Amino acid sequence: MENPKFGYRFHLGEDWNYIGGGDSDFGSPIYSIANGIVSLTADYGGGWGKIVRIVHKHPSPEKGQFFFIESLYAHLYTIEVEPGQMVRKGEWIGTIGDAGGSYPSHLHFEIRAGFGSALGGGYSFGTDGFFSPTKFLIAQVSKEKLMNEDQFAPALEKSLAP
Repeated sequence: MENPKFGYRFHLGEDWNYIGGGDSDFGSPIYSIANGIVSLTADYGGGWGKIVRIVHKHPSPEKGQFFFIESLYAHLYTIEVEPGQMVRKGEWIGTIGDAGGSYPSHLHFEIRAGFGSALGGGYSFGTDGFFSPTKFLIAQVSKEKLMNEDQFAPALEKSLAP
C-alpha cells in the first residue's frame, strides 16, 4: 500500500503484529518460512534495528527448475542464527522487537525475488522484485491444504477493531 508518511511510496513488506496490538508480541518467536541458508544478520539500528536475511531455493513452475528468494525479518529483539547457518522451515530464528524503541513491537517481513540486493529503506515507488508475503505464503500452503485469504478475515477484523 502507498504510505503518505513516506512520500506515497509503497511498503515493500508487511508489518505483522499479534492480534492484541501494541507491544503484546514483544519477544515472541519468529520462525523461518522455509529451508534455507542465513545470508546476513545485522543490527542497523534506527528504523531497521536487528535483521535476519535467509536465502531459499524455490521450485519453478517448469519441472526440475528452481529460483532463489530471500526472506527478510526486521525490527528484531534477538537474533538466534548466524550467517552461513542452514535453517529448516519452522526453525526459531529470532524474536519480535521494536527496532530499539523506534516503533511498537512488530515484525517487518519481506520476501524478495533473488537475493543479495541492497537493504533499501523498506519503501519505494515500485515493487518489482518483491512479493506480497501473505499472498506468497498462502499460495505455497494452498497447494497442499487449500488455504485462502478469506480464512484470515475473522482474525483481521478483530485486529482492526478499536
